[in-house]
Amino acid sequence: MQIDPAYAHALAEMLRESGHNPSAVGRIPNGPLDENEFLSLCTRAVSVTGDRALGLRLGATLQLGGHGVLGHALMSCRTLKQAAELLVRHNPLRSQNGRVRLAFEGDRTILSFTPAFEVPGAPHFLCDMFFAAATNGIRQLLGRELARADIELAYYPDVPSEEYDRYLRVPVRFGRPANRLIGPQNIMEAPLHAAGVATAPAYLRQCELLLRQMEAAGGYESSVRRLLLSSRGRFPAAPDIAQALNLSERTLRRRLNAEGTSYQAIVNDVRNHLARQYLADTDLSVADIGTLIGFEDLSNFRHAFRRWNGVSPSRFRRERGKSEE
Repeated sequence: MQIDPAYAHALAEMLRESGHNPSAVGRIPNGPLDENEFLSLCTRAVSVTGDRALGLRLGATLQLGGHGVLGHALMSCRTLKQAAELLVRHNPLRSQNGRVRLAFEGDRTILSFTPAFEVPGAPHFLCDMFFAAATNGIRQLLGRELARADIELAYYPDVPSEEYDRYLRVPVRFGRPANRLIGPQNIMEAPLHAAGVATAPAYLRQCELLLRQMEAAGGYESSVRRLLLSSRGRFPAAPDIAQALNLSERTLRRRLNAEGTSYQAIVNDVRNHLARQYLADTDLSVADIGTLIGFEDLSNFRHAFRRWNGVSPSRFRRERGKSEE
């Protein structure tokens, strides 16, 4: 389990808004959290607030962008089915003991969830958070309320059931055999906003690449990649990245050096991945692609791409069957 730090920061903001000092739960990390770190953070937050509905509130407050790289990947999906499959592959709450599954039965789509652990004081925290975040995210992707959907939970609530109505906004049935969100299958292929965005498939693949890298290893390199990708081409300077990670620029550079890389090397690698995918998967002009990945001068982009790949952008595109505009 690798939890994006955006979840921890969202939890800290909730504590602040409810009148609690976030420092009461300890230091909020800037890098990915493992299962034990996330469990400890949630346990302390529940203890400080005494709020057994904290998981519901946290999930409902997460905007898609608040899910970090996963959220940006979901916003680049062209259909709800693609988004659901991505969620199953890369959901941060899955682990050896926790599972997310997608199934189709007749005319129904079923998204089920098995939590990896229980949070002391709020044993249903993970389930509440997962389904609140899932329903909220689906509403954002569709741009409307969920119709003909309901949720089944394998437990009875520790808080008034009205809390579930408030945060999930779909009918909920308790004491069922499994935890699952059930909806109509016919909406799964409905086009989402990204269906009309030419760069969405390439951007989605870059997001998935980064998600796999983050799942394989943590470290500051992954954190920098996450922040760069979230900027969608408007790459911030090293001092801005360091500030976002609560580090000095000198410390960031030293820690990246210890990991065998540098800020500029990571920027170049992200730019190169995006450029290659835009060239192979879209009909955007070379000039437009250069602008998308942060090059204001076309000649500088051509020179950099040739240095990275040994061929010009136009030749790279021709070799992959795309014609230059």
